[in-house]
Amino acid sequence: MLKTSRITKRNSQQIDDPHLIGLASFPSKTSIFRLLTPIFRLPTLKYVIQHLQQGTLKLNPYLRSEIFSISYVERKGNAIIALKTTLYTILLVLFCNQVMLLGQSQSHIKMDSINSSFDEQNPVLTPDGKRMYFVRSGHPRNEGGVIDRGDIWYSDKTETGWSVAKHGGSTINHTGLNGIVGFSADGERIYLLNYKDSQGYIHKGIAMAEWVKDHWSVPQAVDIRYFENFSEYISGSISPDEKVMILSYKSYDTYGNEDLYVTFKESNGSWTPPENMGVDLNTLGEEWAPYLAPDLKTLYFSSNGFGGQGGRDIFVSQRKDGTWKDWTDPVNLGSEVNTAGMELGYNIPKLGELAYFSSTQNSEGFGDIFGFPLNKTEKVLQEIVSKTEAPISQVTTPKTPDKPVVVMTMQVLDIRNDKPVSGLVKLNFGEKEVEVNTADLDSPDKKFLVTIEEGLEVNVEIEADGFLKYKETFVASAKPLQGDIEAKAVEGFRLTPREVGTKIQIPNVLFNEGTSSFADAKTTATQLEILIELMKNNPNLEIRLEGHTDNRGNPKLLKELSLDRVNAVKDYLVEKGISGKRIETVGFGGEKPVGQNSTDSGREKNRRVEFIIIK
Repeated sequence: MLKTSRITKRNSQQIDDPHLIGLASFPSKTSIFRLLTPIFRLPTLKYVIQHLQQGTLKLNPYLRSEIFSISYVERKGNAIIALKTTLYTILLVLFCNQVMLLGQSQSHIKMDSINSSFDEQNPVLTPDGKRMYFVRSGHPRNEGGVIDRGDIWYSDKTETGWSVAKHGGSTINHTGLNGIVGFSADGERIYLLNYKDSQGYIHKGIAMAEWVKDHWSVPQAVDIRYFENFSEYISGSISPDEKVMILSYKSYDTYGNEDLYVTFKESNGSWTPPENMGVDLNTLGEEWAPYLAPDLKTLYFSSNGFGGQGGRDIFVSQRKDGTWKDWTDPVNLGSEVNTAGMELGYNIPKLGELAYFSSTQNSEGFGDIFGFPLNKTEKVLQEIVSKTEAPISQVTTPKTPDKPVVVMTMQVLDIRNDKPVSGLVKLNFGEKEVEVNTADLDSPDKKFLVTIEEGLEVNVEIEADGFLKYKETFVASAKPLQGDIEAKAVEGFRLTPREVGTKIQIPNVLFNEGTSSFADAKTTATQLEILIELMKNNPNLEIRLEGHTDNRGNPKLLKELSLDRVNAVKDYLVEKGISGKRIETVGFGGEKPVGQNSTDSGREKNRRVEFIIIK
């Protein structure tokens, strides 16, 4: 069973979009300017835009993008901007930005040559520490212009500091949100978050590009088996040997919003299905921007689920064993790093005295890049080690499991028409508990994947509005794919609507010819157990059992036989603890065929037991 004591509720007022932090008083989706009443057209807005383009007027990127978008609309003749209101709004935002400068940690070392009036986030350094890549949003040079949510930029280390940042180029950037996972040990390969292929199509997921002479090659998709991201965002970190990848995203077994997952590179070049790293690290909030240190046991990440100084704080934890699910309690890096703003993207170069991260607390835009003395981080790490009950063992990448892995595609369906149903699915297998709300799934068929070790017993509970509660137990089993220990299976859970008059056939309830005795007691018991569980889970449910035969024989005797058979079913239910007062019985003999009595298959369909909801 999963531990739940560590799971905390996230602040309902927390701003969800990390790229919109810093302007909490303004709506994230509705433009302040679009709420203004148009009064008259004046050239002042054009003046403001001109200075924004020249960099002589500095506003945070979100406000800047809104002004530019309004400018575009104005040029089209569809809007008139009110001068006074616009200027007052700009002054207010400038005031708010100045207020946010308060409370900066004295240990923060600002990278003035890198930072700008735009949003700088998530620094990642090359292995030699000579180049820093980061994400900048709202810049006119971005692939999507001023409304772009983030392109990759870089700065080179010089004798005096860091160079002025340059755009990373169109090969590794696109009009959507871009980011970096990390580099190979030699720096010749870069791993990207979201990517654009050779045809210009943008994909969610991970890709790899290689350094060719003086530029990066077109990114190629990294094959992570059964990777499914339900979130708009993704972040990650890769080990220098390119064998371990930590990712942050939302999937079927995520506890809250984005969780931390781990995946391992296999000998054939593909990556294992990502595994949730457990409740030691993940909360009902958001776990973001992981950084796996070269020792493969120290993990830095940002979270709003453990409390702390402000919006998102940077935490550090160390791995206890080779499972990648047993970690020390995350420790906040403290007030010298974390502030009332948002800190993320902690990154440590191979050589040097500073770690690097981004913060929104004291920035010209939404976020800036800062340095932090490494010697102060060591104090936090010593605290972790001192609190660890057992010494942290040398760890290795987990080996491929001995037993086959069954990757099951699951779906909740309406039994009447096999249409997808929105409901809460609870799965319990081994020591894992998984909850999936199919209403949150983006795909129209509401399918989701669950990876289960072959042979494990799986307990399923499903609740959905307007349907009877569903319970089932089955064993994960499927034929492995050729040359692989992995298997695929499909499991469709069909829910019964809770409506008076709903008719459900009980399959495989067979009787000896001409009698009311069960022909296959084991199969019959299995089928009736479903009905028993259904009535136990819905104690106010009342049903009518209807018995049917084919038309061969005396109609009167056939009706009596069908009644005897449904009474046998009733007796069995009563024996298993279901009150007989909740069950009516009726026998129709061969009066209501559903198939042709002239064929064997038709007659088989006609010999059936059905139950109808009457209350």
